[in-house]
Amino acid sequence: MNFSEIIKENNHLGNKLSLKEIINIRILANISLNQLVPVIEYSLRVKGLNAKASIGDYDNILQESSLTTPNQIVIIFWELSNLIDSFYYEIENADEEYFQLYLNKVKGELNLVFEKLSNSKLVLFNKFSHFAYTSNTIKVGNFEKFVNDLNHFLSLKLPKNFVLIDIDKSLTNNSLESSIDWRGFYTSKSLYTVSFFKTYSKFISPIILSIFGRAKKAIILDCDNTLWKGVVGEDGTEGIGLSDKDKNGIYFKEIHLLAKYFAKQGIIVGLCSKNNSKDVDEVFLSRKDFKLLDSDVLIKKVNWNDKATNLKEMAKELNIGIDSFVFIDDSEFEINLINDKLPEVFSITVPRNLFEYPKLINDNKDLFYSINVSEEDKSRLKMYKQNQERESDMSSFLDIEDYLGSLDIKLKIESKPLESIERLVQLTQKTNQFNLTTKRYTIGEMEYFYNSNNWYVYSLEVSDKFGSSGVSGLCLVERNNDSARIDTLLMSCRILGRNIERVFLDEILRDIKQFGINKIHSNFIKTPKNSQVEFFYESNGLLLVNSDENLKSYLFDVNVQEINNNVKYISVSWNKN
Repeated sequence: MNFSEIIKENNHLGNKLSLKEIINIRILANISLNQLVPVIEYSLRVKGLNAKASIGDYDNILQESSLTTPNQIVIIFWELSNLIDSFYYEIENADEEYFQLYLNKVKGELNLVFEKLSNSKLVLFNKFSHFAYTSNTIKVGNFEKFVNDLNHFLSLKLPKNFVLIDIDKSLTNNSLESSIDWRGFYTSKSLYTVSFFKTYSKFISPIILSIFGRAKKAIILDCDNTLWKGVVGEDGTEGIGLSDKDKNGIYFKEIHLLAKYFAKQGIIVGLCSKNNSKDVDEVFLSRKDFKLLDSDVLIKKVNWNDKATNLKEMAKELNIGIDSFVFIDDSEFEINLINDKLPEVFSITVPRNLFEYPKLINDNKDLFYSINVSEEDKSRLKMYKQNQERESDMSSFLDIEDYLGSLDIKLKIESKPLESIERLVQLTQKTNQFNLTTKRYTIGEMEYFYNSNNWYVYSLEVSDKFGSSGVSGLCLVERNNDSARIDTLLMSCRILGRNIERVFLDEILRDIKQFGINKIHSNFIKTPKNSQVEFFYESNGLLLVNSDENLKSYLFDVNVQEINNNVKYISVSWNKN
């Protein structure tokens, strides 16, 4: 798309998404970036986020950082080439005193910006770059040393709510010649081209998408000519190509290694194939050169049903949204079927040139991007398999209460647990179904809650006879004198169905009561994915005081209402910091 087409489509998407929550983006820069605004808005709007970008005053980063609001996402372009006119050529001729003077000046300004933006939702800060000036130069000059010194400073001092963007990756991916507009730089301080802005916006959009719960969670692969070369039902277990021992097998071996990488990152790996299940099982069992192990794969639908139906059943069994899926198949018919029946699924067709296949999947790794990977993520496969064991165990009981009583469920509730802060942030960004308000928070915002006397932060860890589910629940409560408001109440889908949610709420209400609070307010904010908790507060004793199509407001009067849920088969322990 050219720039005019982007503007037109961006405006169309903006009107279409006008009723959705606005994601405010503030761009601070010491160069001209006006063309970036529609490009970055489009890159997010096309993914369903109603982004609204604006640019601060030209070359006024320090002051503008004081004017940003905590709910804004901030992007910073701090170009050393424009510190002063002809800075590159000035610093190349500089002596050590001049060099250190400017280095210390920039470091001081950086520290001030870090301080002023320490409570921002998220700050994307571009690493300093020398590529535009030095890509064809062997000798390391003063400008390159200057850039390297500042990037080292960033690596040591960058606050937790900042994400460092390696802008050189965008420059090289787009090509330096297509990225830099020297004429524009000298005439209007417009250093970058629209082509670069398109590449850059695509590069950073997964970060923003991830904090609003848009990252993918599962990669589902076909088998024949997708996981291996050939058709196992015709070529036999030994006749298919899946390793470097076979012609074309090297490409599929690298797909297996990528799948293992995804599994280690806590991403669900599954198979959806029209095949005989015994044939597929035999491949995992007998082909010792098969890098992908059966233990790496969480879910399989190997049958002769249509793949759209299979994917929907997978989503239901995993208790995640169908829009969390990435589906890979060699058949254009199957891909078209999924695109038609399940447009929320991101589909990838195996390329005809197999040498392009590993790179294609590798290039799409950011679909699953997460700012941090927690221990719970790394153990997700194990936890899902524990849930499968629970489901299997339940079939041996006639009475659900007897089954739940047999689990030996233990809850551990902690207030402001420092070791879990990144996991709690992640829960706000990823949890959609059991999430009463679906508010998304970043590390900077969570640190503010931790440090405030007016906020209570409760984490929930669950274990039973099958193992631990890790930190899988969160409640945020804001106090205002003798009243309080439940801002966030959420739980991972893997711990639902055992009345844990009822006990967690009761324990929080009891704890809040101890602080002399008389009235506790709460809301349910409706989203396309959290309908299962629409009546959670009513069913647990809170009084509905106001309701419309998308918002319900509740009250718990401590002096009048009773906290009376008593689930005898769940034990609770507290750790208060």
